[in-house]
Amino acid sequence: TPAASFNSDMFVEHVHHAQRLMDDIIDLELEKIDLILQKIQKDPEESEIKRTEINLWQNIKQKALQGRRTGIGITAEGDMLAALGIQYGSDNGIQFCEEVHKTIAVETYRASVKLGRERGPFPIYNLENEKNNPFINRLFQEDPELEQEMKRWGRRNISLLTVAPTGSVSICTQTTSGIEPVFLISYTRRKKVNPNDQNTVVTFVDDSGDSWEEYSVFHHKFVTW
Repeated sequence: TPAASFNSDMFVEHVHHAQRLMDDIIDLELEKIDLILQKIQKDPEESEIKRTEINLWQNIKQKALQGRRTGIGITAEGDMLAALGIQYGSDNGIQFCEEVHKTIAVETYRASVKLGRERGPFPIYNLENEKNNPFINRLFQEDPELEQEMKRWGRRNISLLTVAPTGSVSICTQTTSGIEPVFLISYTRRKKVNPNDQNTVVTFVDDSGDSWEEYSVFHHKFVTW
């Protein structure tokens, strides 16, 4: 409707919540890695056999500890534009989305700087290593205060952003996926199934012999409209 608007303040608030949650998840992942390593150590196989797997998980743990890499993304961008009455791909739409993603970038890094002040920066943080990084420099040009804060406190996470397709997630949330528009009113999706399961309906078998169940996905807002 003409009264539709984008709540920038709430958006920024949720970006900061999301980054804090993502950093918490790193610690939960590290706990799980420790449990995996304990399980491998107790396995009955010879040490030589277990060595490769132990080294793999130890390397994963080391990378997670050193960088604390996270990935804040977006979904339902197409629905957002539609709700605002903005045509996807138009000059106005591109300009609006650019501002949204710019906000995500700046505020996610600001949140990580706050976490760096509160919890400490990721261990291998060194601003000098990023002095020629074009992305980091664009952030600083957009917000010089962010640069000063990062110089003082560092940040909690080595990288923070991603643009995932969110295909399955968007079906759960009943939104458009990732940054995509409403590309079809409805489409057919396939779910891989076990043909021996009595509750499974097999509607398609591919060239490899794998069984799939097909079902139709309708965009929920189209159904409402």
